[in-house]
This record gives sequence, structure tokens and C-alpha cells, in this order.
Amino acid sequence: MADIERFGRFGKMRPKLTWINLFDIISAALVITFITVSELGYFPQVVIRGFYCDDRSIQRPYSGDSVTTCMIILSGFVPFFLIWLTEILFYFPTMTETSKVDAPSSRYKGSLYQTFYWFRKYGRGLIIKLLIIDAAKIFAGEHRPHFIDTCRPDVVCEGKEFISSYTCTNTDDSLYFIRDASKSFPSGHSSVSVFETVFMIWYLHRRVPKLPSILALPLIQLVIALWGIFCPLSRIMDNRHHWWDVLAGSLVGLVAAGITCFIDCRNFNKARPTTRHSAYRDHDIKLISNNTPYKEDTNLNSIVNCS
Repeated sequence: MADIERFGRFGKMRPKLTWINLFDIISAALVITFITVSELGYFPQVVIRGFYCDDRSIQRPYSGDSVTTCMIILSGFVPFFLIWLTEILFYFPTMTETSKVDAPSSRYKGSLYQTFYWFRKYGRGLIIKLLIIDAAKIFAGEHRPHFIDTCRPDVVCEGKEFISSYTCTNTDDSLYFIRDASKSFPSGHSSVSVFETVFMIWYLHRRVPKLPSILALPLIQLVIALWGIFCPLSRIMDNRHHWWDVLAGSLVGLVAAGITCFIDCRNFNKARPTTRHSAYRDHDIKLISNNTPYKEDTNLNSIVNCS
């Protein structure tokens, strides 16, 4: 009983608040605060770029967003439900839970723990990626394609003259929107959508067992891939980003997702489960005995080790 109280139901020692945990909490709070302040436009621009009067790439009209900021924020939580659905459908209990195989609560709780495990790693990679993107936007200070239409600089621009000093005279739009007109590089929407797409496609490829249908999984992955294609292209069509902004943002999202999946998630286990009995391996069966600490696999579901 003492061991159970110490290590919990799943045999994992309950974490204690230490100075290392406190450092992680403070670091996460600072990063999230920086991202929030930067996204709201309150962080001062490090580089104030000028512009050429004949630069047609920044003289396009603003036509709105096909993918709004609210949509891209909500899309960040969609993987949680997709992962949860996947874990519920293909959840197999460990040998230490065989007495509760048929209990709905066992499937619900086990799959939920597993979902939180993967989503935590997904969220960590997403936040680090956002930190890189927001820092790049502040230091790059590149004008969006609709910069002139949004800023309405107080200068008479003629010929090929370079304007280095100007003031935006637009009073119809918010200050946030005007400042955002100089944060084109790289594309945040593109990086987020590509990160989500690569992560989910990789996750499904590694975590879903062999199915009777050979087209089911590829079709699902194709639908997810459409999001990673449509969102970046919409940023160009809406005159919100230049093509190189979208390319750079997509590359950041691709690299960040690859590092998160392959290193942090350890490639979502070394192999996919093919049968129910593949969950029962000798190294997955751990017992509490002789006061030996019980250490559960880090993925909370020993279908296949994540180590």
C-alpha cells in the first residue's frame, strides 16, 4: 500500500516541486509572455525599415484574411482531439491493467493520459517555434504587401526615391494593425499550419496500427496535409505575405516539427503495434516488489516503448 501511495496508480512517482521545476515554470511564463506581448504588437520594433517609392511589392491592397488569427489559434488545439480519438480507438491496456480491460473508465483514462503526454510535447515544440518566429519578426521588420495601403506614410513619394523617415497617418485602423504591417517575415500562419500538419501526419503514421483498409490512413493524412497547403497559399493570395515569407515560415514549421517528432517524441515509438498481443512484452511487465521502485514507461501506454 505504501508503494502504491508513493508511486501512484500507474507506478509513476508523484513529482515534487523543486528549484528545477520552478525554473521551468518561470521560463515557460516568460516565453509565453513574450509571445503574447509580441503578437499583440506591444513589443517595440527593433528594425524600422524604409522603402522605395517604386516598390510595387508593398503597394497592394489589403483584402482581409482567409485564415483569421482566431482560426489559426483554434487550429493549435485540434491535434489534441485528433490524438485523443486515435488513442481511444487503438488503446490497449498493459498487463498490469488486465483486470480492468473491459472497464470503459480504463480505456478513457489510459487514452487521456497518453494524449496529454503527446500533446505536451506538441505544445512545447509549438511554443518554441512561435518564439523563434516572433523574434525574427521583430528583428526583420519587413513590410507586408499591403504596407502602403495600411500605413499611408506622410511623404510625397516619387520615382525611385528611398524613404527612410516617415510616419503612418492611418487613423481608421488600430495601432496594432498598423504596426503589424511591418511584420511580414517570416509567416507565422504558415509556420503554425505546417508544424501542425507534419506533426499529425507523422504521429498517425507511427501510432496507428496496420488497418484492413490500405487507403483509410493515407486519405486522412491527405486531408490534414490540405491544411498545411491551403493556409500558406492563402497568405500570398490575401496579400498578407510575400512568397519568401511563406517559404521561410513553412521551413521553420517543418524543421520544428521534425525535431519535435524525431527527438522529443522519439519518433513516436520504434515500431507500430500490429496486433493486440504486441502490447504484452516481457520488458513491459513491471512489478512492485522488494521495495524496488516501479518505473512506468514514459508514454504511459506500453504498446511499444518510446525509448
